[in-house]
Amino acid sequence: MTAIHDGNTLGAETFGLLHLMGAHFAARGNDATAAFDHLDEAARVALLTGECNGLQQHFGPPNVAVWRVAIGAELGQGPAVAERVQHEPIDLQALGSKDRIAALHFDLARSWAQAEGDRDGEALRALDTADRLAPLRMRNDPIARDLVLTLDCRARRRVWELDSLRHRFGIGNQRPRSVDS
Repeated sequence: MTAIHDGNTLGAETFGLLHLMGAHFAARGNDATAAFDHLDEAARVALLTGECNGLQQHFGPPNVAVWRVAIGAELGQGPAVAERVQHEPIDLQALGSKDRIAALHFDLARSWAQAEGDRDGEALRALDTADRLAPLRMRNDPIARDLVLTLDCRARRRVWELDSLRHRFGIGNQRPRSVDS
């Protein structure tokens, strides 16, 4: 682990961010053990550095918690990580950007959608929040677009929030590529 000298945390922050990226790549490869090992190391580093903003990355415990949600969604463990956020809220102000907060809400939407329809209301609200915070990011993201379509296909009845998202995303009668969120 990189040492912190004279209050300069940039090396440690970078080390922690590399572990977050390693967690992401491991999750993409469906290696949950490696992903969580990387997340745990990043969390240890974040406890040492505290909340920092070297290179405008806002590294710290809240950012690691956001990555934990994203990794959980990537590994198909979404509902459990989303419920954890409900019980242990993340300090959104510490994230320092609407884009990061939108990313969290998007990953929460993906997470709730993995409950196979049982938590689609929460997924819809989280996706709506993400879109309101970062509309360009969300509306151009193919995963977000597929999520809107998936939620639409599973909807038992028409709700204005879903119709609003379909309209904002410019989605007509399209169908999702898959229902795997």
